[in-house]
Amino acid sequence: MASTLPGDESAAHRARTAIDAALRKRARFAVDWLAARGVRPDHVTIGGLVVVAAAAVLIAFGWLTLGGIVFLFGSALDGLDGELARHGGGERASAFGGVLDSTADRVGEGLTFAGLAAYFAGAGDTTAVVATVLAMTGANLTSYVRARAEAAGIACRDGLCTRFERVLILGIGTAVHLPEAAVYLLTLLTFVTVAQRLGTVRRGLREE
Repeated sequence: MASTLPGDESAAHRARTAIDAALRKRARFAVDWLAARGVRPDHVTIGGLVVVAAAAVLIAFGWLTLGGIVFLFGSALDGLDGELARHGGGERASAFGGVLDSTADRVGEGLTFAGLAAYFAGAGDTTAVVATVLAMTGANLTSYVRARAEAAGIACRDGLCTRFERVLILGIGTAVHLPEAAVYLLTLLTFVTVAQRLGTVRRGLREE
């Protein structure tokens, strides 16, 4: 069983949990509608990834506002798969579905960062291209450390910049034509989060 550390119950974590609960409540109608039509969680996962991929293409070609909005929509759509899996007592849930969802999340983020890098490269902004690569590295490490921690039995879902914050920063920053600020901020926040999670893992292993 994964251990839970005091740091996991930070104010940011509690706020994130409250927002997540509110969003789940509002998503109930959509989940009921999809379930009634036989849509499975895997279908929603793939659909969300396709939408995010389309957003990445829009961003690469400079359609920042539309690309940012489509990215947020695709990310929200992807968030419905877990709710759909739990619908009706969880009969739609599967171990493979969880793996597919996590994989789709990583692919979607990677495509979005690639779209931003292509946009910056086209504008001749080498610094922003480098920052995008670093932000993508930090995002991947954030998820990787969590996965390794949970494999070791350590709960590691907290941190300054989880996927929820990354989606908001990327989507909103791009939509309001501030993609450079978004990737610079993400570069900082993701590596801080990696350090936080490594600290959580170290403390957790010492307590065992």
